[in-house]
Amino acid sequence: MDNPFVLRDIFAPHEARRRDALIKNGKKLVHYTSADAAISIIRHSRIWMRNVRCMNDFMEVEHGIQLMQASIAPPVDTEAEKGLRALITVLDSIFPGISDEAVKLFDGWLFELRHKTYVTCLSEHEPNEEVYGRLSMWRSYTANQVGVALIINPMPLYSLSQTFGAFSSPVHYFGDREFGEMFMEVAQNVGANKSLLSTMERSEIIGYFFTLLRATAMCTKHPGFVEEKEWRIMHTQGLDDPGALELDVQTIGGIPQPVYKIPLHDHEPSGMKGISIPHFLEHVIVGPTQFPVAVWDALAIELEKAGVPNAQSRVSYSSIPLRT
Repeated sequence: MDNPFVLRDIFAPHEARRRDALIKNGKKLVHYTSADAAISIIRHSRIWMRNVRCMNDFMEVEHGIQLMQASIAPPVDTEAEKGLRALITVLDSIFPGISDEAVKLFDGWLFELRHKTYVTCLSEHEPNEEVYGRLSMWRSYTANQVGVALIINPMPLYSLSQTFGAFSSPVHYFGDREFGEMFMEVAQNVGANKSLLSTMERSEIIGYFFTLLRATAMCTKHPGFVEEKEWRIMHTQGLDDPGALELDVQTIGGIPQPVYKIPLHDHEPSGMKGISIPHFLEHVIVGPTQFPVAVWDALAIELEKAGVPNAQSRVSYSSIPLRT
């Protein structure tokens, strides 16, 4: 196929728009975390992916799964169900029974998606946040610790693949109506491209439909969280090849738990490049704290050790007045 993004645009137009807008507008991504975790990331060139069941609020992923299950279930007369049925109808008109195969594949992996998925959370970094960061995120990370924002170049995320071990996806803020509109748009895309899709392998179309179900279920949050503009890097144990990822056990908050670590260096087998700390990490913002100079200096020292040139100039301090 001359254009490798054609199938992406057909089956995931909502995701394609977010990705394209990120590049077009020159936006960065940002990882809000604690200063302690930031030092560890820089020092060890590793970023952790935690199990979704150990996140602060596992309902962040359960919302999308529940919407998807309601759509797949026997007719419940919701907008999401109507949209999915429209998509199933047009897919089956090209390859009879193909949608049932994809839905069974999704159901077969549902336990792993719910309990064996590991994520790292990022957010779109707006130009007007370059000086102060985002107030809501500082409130989340400065209650009993110092928060830090790690601002990164998003381009390497486009190279994430199953051969590396993880994939990236924007988070969608859908309720029933938005879920239905998304499926209806995909149904219209499939209908408009019947001739093209009919020339392709059945297994490839199943894969794209399954990926749509999976990514939408795992990357959908309540519309009330839309200001987060979140992206996720994800890996599902058993479903995805571990690739470059490193499985380890860490104790976090007194709870021993498995984590996957993403090595921040180039990975030739998958073609992954540009994720070493000096290339990947563009800027660091220290959140509101009583000890800004000490934290600033500590981060600059670790950045310099990691090979980042002009390390002091790559760190700044958010003077936003934070009420607690």
